[in-house]
Amino acid sequence: MRRQLLLALLIGTIILPVCGQKKPKINANKKMAIAAIDSKGNELTALSDKIWSFEEVAFQEEQSSAALMEYAEKQGFKITKNVGGIATAFTAEYGSGKPIIGIMGEFDALPGLSQKPVPYKDPVNTGGAGHCCVHNLFGVAS
Repeated sequence: MRRQLLLALLIGTIILPVCGQKKPKINANKKMAIAAIDSKGNELTALSDKIWSFEEVAFQEEQSSAALMEYAEKQGFKITKNVGGIATAFTAEYGSGKPIIGIMGEFDALPGLSQKPVPYKDPVNTGGAGHCCVHNLFGVAS
């Protein structure tokens, strides 16, 4: 289930059909992007599960930002830490030239939303922070 959500976030803007179109056209570039994402499905799911387990609220996502930066760096991205004077904020750059595309990804948990990965209310830590907001997926997808 989480893998499906992650894949949907990752490729949603690539294969969304135009209104009224019955079947989206998937050209070679889109197929290549889908295959690249599919090939990393297990590791991306593991990364999102790791961030889920950290349950770190905004500006305190030390483990989460470290995990995301480490993964991005292993994929060949150049990392800039402490962006805007925020210890957990970073940029990850890849390639050069134009166009320049920016994607923002949040990965903070929200206070009071601690939750086991089940479809009913069952907190890990009663009153603790959690990712019912799926920022664990959004950060990894970005």
